[in-house]
Amino acid sequence: MADRPTAADYIQVLKTTVPTMVSQIGDLAKAELKPAAKHGGIGAGSFAAAAVVGLTALFLLMLTCGFALSMFFHEILHRNPLTALMFGFLTMSVLCLLVVAALALFGKSQVSKVKAPEATIAEAKASIGAITDAITSGTQDAKNRTAPGDAVAITAAAKTVTSVTDGWA
Repeated sequence: MADRPTAADYIQVLKTTVPTMVSQIGDLAKAELKPAAKHGGIGAGSFAAAAVVGLTALFLLMLTCGFALSMFFHEILHRNPLTALMFGFLTMSVLCLLVVAALALFGKSQVSKVKAPEATIAEAKASIGAITDAITSGTQDAKNRTAPGDAVAITAAAKTVTSVTDGWA
């Protein structure tokens, strides 16, 4: 009759398999994320270049609008050319500040809607609880010198594990 596994046997299996599993998961994540990070970096650089060109165009458009308002103040309201320039650019500046205020308020409302990744946190807690329960169950089996004989028994034992999310806060 074969000897039953001891707690030390279970711990030895955990010591060898868990680091290997974590290492393999890390390697998989690196393999998946490296090309994505490269494309993401190139895309972010392209967006940054587009933003610079777009802001330059917006600046030129605001200058054009300022000059157009200056012409309006000079031709229609018969103001002095320098006074018309001042009023034209002052009007354009006030309009831009109003747009900035509206965008800032919209951005603030969007940032206030950001929430923690609750599902991920709950899953991590459940995984830690399942590993803890499996170690406890394995240690208990080793102490009682019992071991599940097949996958059905292991699955049945895993389904009896209770959630430990109440203790993790």
